[in-house]
Amino acid sequence: MSSAGSLGDFLQKLREVGEHNGHRYLLFLSGSQSWANEQIARLALQDSESLLVSEDSIGCVNPKNAKRQLGKEFRSVIINAYTSQSVDDYLAAAGTLMAGGVLIVICPEFSQWPGYFQSNSEHIKDNKESFFIQRLLSKVPMAEGVYHLNENSFLSQLPQLRLPNKQACWQTILPNQDQQAAVSAIVKVVKGRSWRPLVIRSDRGRGKSSSLGIAVAKLFEMGACSRVAITAPGIDSVHAAFRHVQRLLPQGKSVDNCFTYHHAILKFLPACELAASGEWDLVLVDEAAALPVTLLHRLLRRYPRLVFSTTVHGYEGSGRGFDIRFKDILQKERPQWRRCELRIPVRWSNTDPLEAWLNSAFLLNAEPIAEPAGEDVQVRILEPDCLKDEDILSQVFGLLVQAHYQTSPRDLQYLVDLSCVVIVAESRGIIVGVCQLLPEGELALELAKAVACGKRRPLGHLVAQRLTHLSGNTRYARLPSYRVNRIAVAAAFRRRGVGGRLLDFATTYAQQQKAAFLSSSFAATADVVSFWQKSGFTSLWLGSRRDSSSGAYSLIVGKGIGCELETGFTNLHAQFRVDIPLTVRNVHSHLDAETLMALLEGDYSGDGLSERDLNNVRRYCVQELIFEQAVASLIRICVHINFRSSVGAELAFELLLFGHDWSSIASQYKLAGRAEVEQQLRCVINQALIKYDELEEI
Repeated sequence: MSSAGSLGDFLQKLREVGEHNGHRYLLFLSGSQSWANEQIARLALQDSESLLVSEDSIGCVNPKNAKRQLGKEFRSVIINAYTSQSVDDYLAAAGTLMAGGVLIVICPEFSQWPGYFQSNSEHIKDNKESFFIQRLLSKVPMAEGVYHLNENSFLSQLPQLRLPNKQACWQTILPNQDQQAAVSAIVKVVKGRSWRPLVIRSDRGRGKSSSLGIAVAKLFEMGACSRVAITAPGIDSVHAAFRHVQRLLPQGKSVDNCFTYHHAILKFLPACELAASGEWDLVLVDEAAALPVTLLHRLLRRYPRLVFSTTVHGYEGSGRGFDIRFKDILQKERPQWRRCELRIPVRWSNTDPLEAWLNSAFLLNAEPIAEPAGEDVQVRILEPDCLKDEDILSQVFGLLVQAHYQTSPRDLQYLVDLSCVVIVAESRGIIVGVCQLLPEGELALELAKAVACGKRRPLGHLVAQRLTHLSGNTRYARLPSYRVNRIAVAAAFRRRGVGGRLLDFATTYAQQQKAAFLSSSFAATADVVSFWQKSGFTSLWLGSRRDSSSGAYSLIVGKGIGCELETGFTNLHAQFRVDIPLTVRNVHSHLDAETLMALLEGDYSGDGLSERDLNNVRRYCVQELIFEQAVASLIRICVHINFRSSVGAELAFELLLFGHDWSSIASQYKLAGRAEVEQQLRCVINQALIKYDELEEI
């Protein structure tokens, strides 16, 4: 019997066992690349219900981006680890497996895979072996439902499987008890009192998105609402919701991310569009953990009937970060918000071995351990080998998961495989803060020149390259620097200066290493911008495109350490501050007013204001001048005077700097018209002038 035939028989029996038990399995096939290609081609031909994750086209299977397959189901997922290095795609693909499904990873010999993976990694180029892969392989032996077959002893390794008794077969009932409760809770959001949002939490595979679709179908049938908007980081995330609406209401039609049923409509919209405008009876926010809190906050304020659903653990983003950061806002502004939990798996059983192995291997359920009481915090560098300790690794990664809206398994790979510096804050032996530094710069002169003129973009060196191209100065790429890749602090230790201490330690370390500057790049939101400013970092560059997941613009901040680039940093920041008020009407039109105020904060000197400007603004406030006569002075005063602490300052910025029209401002702030908008504007301007005058007297 051929090896392919034997393997096919084994997989068929494995699927039968899995279907009976509600289990999914993991199979590693290790061997040479030619043998691997043979197995892939034969396996793909044998099973038409398989998904191939590969950068090559082998046999009859065309490679697909794994994340684009979300919402579909497959009996087999075949990962070609020779060509595909994306661990996020591995997990995305695994999530498409139904009960009885097998995740097949075809890879080099286990002894060779760590070296092969590292040398072929898109973002990591060094001669080390990948500890990330070594760690995964260490979890293969003795793991339940995980099998490994080697090319050299293939036939002898095939395990004997006993087919199960046909009685007591696992089956799923849809909707299950948890889903029924979720659907009822969603219906209550529509039929009950307004301004009482619902938060649905679950791990992957619990039917969260399906519940949204089932609820919409029920609401349409009841005639309870006719306009429902659904949003998520991408349309792929809500395929299941649309599929279930169509299944339950077959008379309806689906066209262009929109489902219509008689006069009712379910439409997918990007979150940023939904936050800016629209009238909807119900708004559903799927995978809320992968969206920035500022965007969720805008939705919360705008729509009276809202449902947020979030994955607690998964590659889409961490619900833990959502819990920590958004729960406080909900508690403060919507104290009667409600929570619903989905715990029962829909597509596999509670004892699914694949889910258990993936959670352990990729730390999908990593959480910081219980935070100690007390104020004593020490900061130190964590030696690289310390991350090989499972407890320490889990603590560090758990903090990143908790603190960032988007933390994926790829971040775990980078944490353990990149040549980085990890700084930790500890209290009573427990890690309560972490800061990850990546070295940048020291590029060769010719390469730096090519970067400066936009002809080359080598791997890595994100900030060093951006500043070099922005300024045309090769020194940003040639001099050594460090970039803060991630920084996170445990919830109980936030707003106690721990984050600032981590950055101070990072600055001292960079000085000791003779670095020219310290930098970071992140999604710009008001609170995060303020944190970096307080630690002495200045804004240098704001990206023109918003991140597809966060909806925010990418901001680069920097802090000069040596004297080599002191003048350069001063000039870059000065230019940034001059440019940003001029770009918000076109390039950065989706920037929110609060973030713009944060970007301008800290540099208010009034130097750009003339006595004539101040006089014009004061005359406008007492109605001696009309808006059209004072508007230029009003715009300049927004740029040069601190409005951040003035009540209603967002209205002034949206009208004057963003150029929103009177009617949209009136609608947004629930004012009667232009007269009320101007009355509010005068109050805001007057508050800022009073504070400005007080500072001038000091």
